[in-house]
Amino acid sequence: MVNYGTIYTLPFKSREEVSYLIEIQKENYEGKAIELVGSGDSPFSVSIDDEDFLYTPTRFSTATICIVGGDYLQNLYSTGYQQYRVIFKRENEICWCGFVKPELYTQDYTSTKFELEIECISAMSVLEFIKYKQKDENERGFISFWDLFKTFISESRGTYSSVFIPHVYAKSEEDYNNNRNVFEEMTISEQNFFDEDDKPMTLLEILQNVFNLLNWTCVDWQGNLYFVDIDYKGDYYKYNVSLSQYTKASLNKLTAQAIGFAGSEHSLDILKGYNKATVKCSNYSIDEIEVSEDFKKLKLLSDTGEVQTSIDGKVRHTHLDVLYPSNLTLRQYTYKNSVLSVVDDLSLYKNARNARELLGALPLRYAVYHSGNNSQNAQSYSYEYGVQVRQRCGTGYDPINDKTPNSVFDGSTPIISTKKEGLYFYKGGALCLSYSIKVLQKDKFDVPFGGGIVPSEDGITYTKDKLKIRLRIGNKYVAMDRYGVFSWVDSPSTFEVNLDQSNVENPDGKLGSGFISVYKTFGVIGKYSGADGCIIELPDTLKGTLELSIYSPVLTEREGQVPYGYILKDFKLRYCPPLNMEDDNNSDRIYENVVNEGFISELDEIEFKISSYNNDGACYSKVILGDDYLKDNLYSSIDNALIRPEEALIKRIINQYGATKIKLTQILKNSESITPISILTDKFMTGKFFMITGGEIDFAQEQFTCKMIEC
Repeated sequence: MVNYGTIYTLPFKSREEVSYLIEIQKENYEGKAIELVGSGDSPFSVSIDDEDFLYTPTRFSTATICIVGGDYLQNLYSTGYQQYRVIFKRENEICWCGFVKPELYTQDYTSTKFELEIECISAMSVLEFIKYKQKDENERGFISFWDLFKTFISESRGTYSSVFIPHVYAKSEEDYNNNRNVFEEMTISEQNFFDEDDKPMTLLEILQNVFNLLNWTCVDWQGNLYFVDIDYKGDYYKYNVSLSQYTKASLNKLTAQAIGFAGSEHSLDILKGYNKATVKCSNYSIDEIEVSEDFKKLKLLSDTGEVQTSIDGKVRHTHLDVLYPSNLTLRQYTYKNSVLSVVDDLSLYKNARNARELLGALPLRYAVYHSGNNSQNAQSYSYEYGVQVRQRCGTGYDPINDKTPNSVFDGSTPIISTKKEGLYFYKGGALCLSYSIKVLQKDKFDVPFGGGIVPSEDGITYTKDKLKIRLRIGNKYVAMDRYGVFSWVDSPSTFEVNLDQSNVENPDGKLGSGFISVYKTFGVIGKYSGADGCIIELPDTLKGTLELSIYSPVLTEREGQVPYGYILKDFKLRYCPPLNMEDDNNSDRIYENVVNEGFISELDEIEFKISSYNNDGACYSKVILGDDYLKDNLYSSIDNALIRPEEALIKRIINQYGATKIKLTQILKNSESITPISILTDKFMTGKFFMITGGEIDFAQEQFTCKMIEC
């Protein structure tokens, strides 16, 4: 909770003798307040956004404070959008809240007494400068729309008296009639609020996307916050600012003549109609789940130099660089005097040649060229990339006196792990795991053991050389029975993936000297789009954090050679939807329809970054309703039916813009009875009804330049 103390006050009375008070508060201020003098014409005025399109997601306000005096008030210059809060009161009742706009300061400098204007923005507008923070700092999960509403309000630091929310949506008609709150059950992955570079969206961007989906407009108005549904004519819930309690409030119907006029500069405009409306759903798809490294972006840990091997008159040169890991959690160890120790600070090995002999896992790049009698003296080469997994140290290894088995690991230590948060996988799809490995080995009496790592050397990989893996999503783990059948279980479990056995060289299971890929599950690959590897089917919906761990290797001796590790490359985990979905299931969705072919103007494309599910594969941007995706199953009291929000918006636009509309601007008396959910009429325009869409309020003159659009 941030505390504010009042640093300035500015009282004034309107021409109708209504008492107003401006309080300028400073963050964490504890001093006395200084009283200022306002401009006699208009000490405080508010301008409310008045965009002509009815379904804009926000209509916020700005304010101007006009001060007369000789104090330059330079201490109000700030660089923070929430440092100086402005509270405006009518007879002790808050009717506007916001903040002094920072980094703007212009004033007269020609006289000792002058007029100073201070620009302010509404509290909700400040959300443009506040980045989203996940609920749990340790892990991204899912957040409900209701919690998002609370976040918008609390992070704005506004002093709103009430929050008006229309009772439009529910899971079903029964839930609607029983006043059940559907927004507590509508959730979305927090990952949707972070881009591919892990940069968060602003709270204003999230609010706009939520309100686009709901076809609503968020409006701050005379001390209250309104979630306006332009097409809804039923009751609103009037909540307290914490959204914990509510009473019901109805739309009020007013006539311009009953309110009274405060000027004569009225105007009428005819607004254009539209010939077509288009809604684009930008899918934030989950295709390849990032479980590897972008090797070309990794920083260099150590250039370990070259290893040279002489073979039949040729010299093979292998250049090796060890890299810092980034996306993956890789664990490294040292082994001395029969003790395995964790390396806590990898930077201690920066520029050290012995970095290549660390046990555990390290990302690397290597390249090979040849020289000698049978080849050119020098050849160009390019790097290959992979993760080195090493089970045996090199220098100092004593094969005679060291009685430990060929691996210093016991197979129970995860050495490679990664996790991806906020995932939701719909039942019926599958995960596809693919990779390839190459085992590296040396004669155990070589001194030093293995001569360091030489990825280009010809190790032998066997069918028994399997990776031990643990994979979970939420609280479900992958298990495999003795027949190789996968299942999802509640308790921690591991499994081993077979290698491709199509090229077994002998009964001992020798596969070959190059990279060997995993065995492809041919029996089910044909059921899923993009599947090409080991298939793990998803019979049920799974939700939560995906965590994958690869355990330390236990590679056994073969043919007098000691396998001291392997290279793992092309490690991928993909979500594969069933083939009965459309081929472009991960592409953006387009909803469009004709509004009125007689008009020449096409409505700008409306983009949804939060949307319903329409066979879109796995996407972060899809709303979850209960334990399933939101599809065409949201109950709307406006339609008295289950609807899909994107289609509902187009239907609303057709109803509103199939014909030209009237925009009316009238100079009315400022009245507390006028709200964004008021229906206004004018006795000279029979049969026409108008919604308030913005305007300007001059509180000293008690004048409201009211802008209305026919609804």
